[in-house]
Amino acid sequence: MRAAAGRLRHGVATKSENAIHGLPRARHTFALGSSRSKAGACKAYRRCLQRRCKATLLVQATASPMVTSDLGPAPTPPPTEPVEVEYDTFQVAPNVQLLRGSCRAERLKYEVEYGLKRGTTDNSYLITSPGAVVLVDVPYEAYKEKFVEALSAQAPLPSLTHLLITHLDPKAIPTLELLLLTRRNQQRQQRQQLQQQEGGQQEGQAVAPGAAAAAGSPGSSSGSGGQGEAPPLPPLQVVLSNPALKLLESTLGSPPPGSPSLLSGVQLQVAGRSGAAVAPCGPEPGDQLQVFLAPTPRWPDLLLSYDPANRILLSSKLFSAHVAPRDKPYDEGGWEALEEDWRYYFDCMLAPSAKQAAAALDKLDLVPVARQSAAQEGELAAAGGGGGGRPRRVNKTSAALRSFFRSLLGLPAPKLSPPAPPTDPASEEQSSSTTASTATATSSLPQLPVCQLLPLHGPLVSSSLAVLLLSYRNWIQQQLQAAASGGTAAVLYASAYGNTAALAQAISRGISLGGVAVEAVNLETASLEEVAAAVGRSQGFVLGSPTLGGHMPTLVSLAMGAILRDPGARGLPCGVFGSFGWSGEAVDEMAGRLRDAGFGFAFEAIRVKFKPTAKDLLLCEESGRALAAAIRKRARSREMAVAPGSRALTASGPQLAMGRLVGSLAVVTARDEDATAAMLASWLAQASFDPPGITIAVKRDRPLGQLLGGGARFVVSLVSEGRQREVMRRLSGPFAPGADRLAGLDTFPSPSVGAPVLAGAASWLECEVAGRLEAGDHTVLYAQVLDGRVVDEAASTAVHHRKVGNHY
Repeated sequence: MRAAAGRLRHGVATKSENAIHGLPRARHTFALGSSRSKAGACKAYRRCLQRRCKATLLVQATASPMVTSDLGPAPTPPPTEPVEVEYDTFQVAPNVQLLRGSCRAERLKYEVEYGLKRGTTDNSYLITSPGAVVLVDVPYEAYKEKFVEALSAQAPLPSLTHLLITHLDPKAIPTLELLLLTRRNQQRQQRQQLQQQEGGQQEGQAVAPGAAAAAGSPGSSSGSGGQGEAPPLPPLQVVLSNPALKLLESTLGSPPPGSPSLLSGVQLQVAGRSGAAVAPCGPEPGDQLQVFLAPTPRWPDLLLSYDPANRILLSSKLFSAHVAPRDKPYDEGGWEALEEDWRYYFDCMLAPSAKQAAAALDKLDLVPVARQSAAQEGELAAAGGGGGGRPRRVNKTSAALRSFFRSLLGLPAPKLSPPAPPTDPASEEQSSSTTASTATATSSLPQLPVCQLLPLHGPLVSSSLAVLLLSYRNWIQQQLQAAASGGTAAVLYASAYGNTAALAQAISRGISLGGVAVEAVNLETASLEEVAAAVGRSQGFVLGSPTLGGHMPTLVSLAMGAILRDPGARGLPCGVFGSFGWSGEAVDEMAGRLRDAGFGFAFEAIRVKFKPTAKDLLLCEESGRALAAAIRKRARSREMAVAPGSRALTASGPQLAMGRLVGSLAVVTARDEDATAAMLASWLAQASFDPPGITIAVKRDRPLGQLLGGGARFVVSLVSEGRQREVMRRLSGPFAPGADRLAGLDTFPSPSVGAPVLAGAASWLECEVAGRLEAGDHTVLYAQVLDGRVVDEAASTAVHHRKVGNHY
């Protein structure tokens, strides 16, 4: 920061630093008056504030360590623990290779999307065609060395002609930097080798003067680059969206003084419209990769790409899952084996952006088609069938099945149109030392027959293609219906290092599980009008911010101003959260301003230092559920009286009959590192003799459900008869987010799982989840019993009796 101030004083400040310090001029212009109208000056002032904040986020996020104005350097974040990664290469189509980096660790990062703890993969793809070698995506920085090594083994880096970036994460910038640097070094080595070869040829010509005449015209050996110089290699075409372009230019576009920019040999091509053709992908002239814009608040730069030669959709973040298959790249085991992983990823990452996800699928009129066998692909290739290995044409059965699915979901009939023409390279605009061009496309999009989905994470989707496409539609419809019936919560946030975004993601998941839809708003990309509109549509909101320089960023302050000016927002339940490196003043400042304005909070302010832990993420999920409960409570026009028999008066005959079902009363506990959860359960039953197994029903909005994924271990303490009143009194009441549900009860850790066991229980069981079944508003778990003990031989298990089956 001091260096930035020095550059400003000497008139050599960077563009982002000028934006930071450009505010006084806008204020001065407004104060003195000018030819612009007052409204125009106000708009210019707001734009200047937004530019100042975005530039501040950039400078603060790239400064190490962060410098505050009052407290000095912030404490250094704890170093990222190294993770072991593996790299494999698979042939997934005749000219398409998968470069898969696998992380076998339970979590690559502490974010809620890795909650199932089954590892993950970062998938990149290499598409070769006559005259073009296209690389699709670069992985997370933990994979960078092995990725560049694996890529170099498949194709020389100077031979790359295109790089398609469907999503650019800041954590992938080091990988991209290493790729460009290694490619430049290999190009330099190639030039030197060519120059040495040409020098040797010239010496041979000096010894044998007739050699040149025998070889042909003079100078024929020098090529197009001139005598003694290697011909220049064509620049690498990098295709990406506009938000990704801004991130790329802000990180790699401004090298240190005296160092050449890694983007100097790169031609940047901005995908401006869906359906644009950006790169060759097959032998035919019409075989061009098409890109589709699919932005979401979490991923404003998201692109999807379609390969018509192989009928493959490179789906980026869509249809991903955090699971690391070991041997094969495809969805081995089918829907039954991977449903939970796909659904969990959707709930974490796409449920808060259901409208944007629906819009992305609407752009892609996908038609599932069958893949050909390897023998058929070989026959086509041997027969010279022009693009051997292409999938079969769409048949009438596939079209009829697809029409049935569309009518079942109430979707409109698609409109057909020819594919978009390729982008004309002559229309590219020159900018500084790089070139940026905007791809064009037709207004309406064609049907896209697809036989494979190639996501950014997890297995490739082939055998489960049709059911996954249909399930995505159903999951999106569920979120949209929740918005219509249960209301919507706006999650507004800005994030400098990604930690506040991780908290927003966990809160959003809790809100969704609470039966309320989520509208996520990234303040770094949204305008003030969009912020005000999102709050106006919502029935509650949360606001998240990092702490930069001892204060909240200007973008967050502007968003708060828009909320405070909205008279309709005053009665909405709300909450605040944020991460920090020193003392977290931004969270206290947000809470204080909202409290002074008369807003009511659904949960206590969440303050996390550096990266969130498992306990922090669980607290965020519980807080999201608390906000959802406050929204539902506020939406009820009249509260049902809490009195004995009041629910029985409105219960139906089947519900009254179900009330006679009884179950053993138990306390279920689970532990994940520093996070512990517990709940009271009575829907518990034995399910099998060999192996010994039980079933337990868990309501979807229970915090414990986060810790009970497939393979998770937990403990069941069966309550002794005579103690049920005390246990029910302590575990049945409402709890604040993060509260210890076992406070006041004696417990001890189980020997293997380590989760709390209720002291004085009749017996306890250590179990492992072996199967899950989504059953309405509950999830039924089948668990195998690993160990167990009888604590009191004389004690009987307490049984829970009810009179009606519409509540516990």
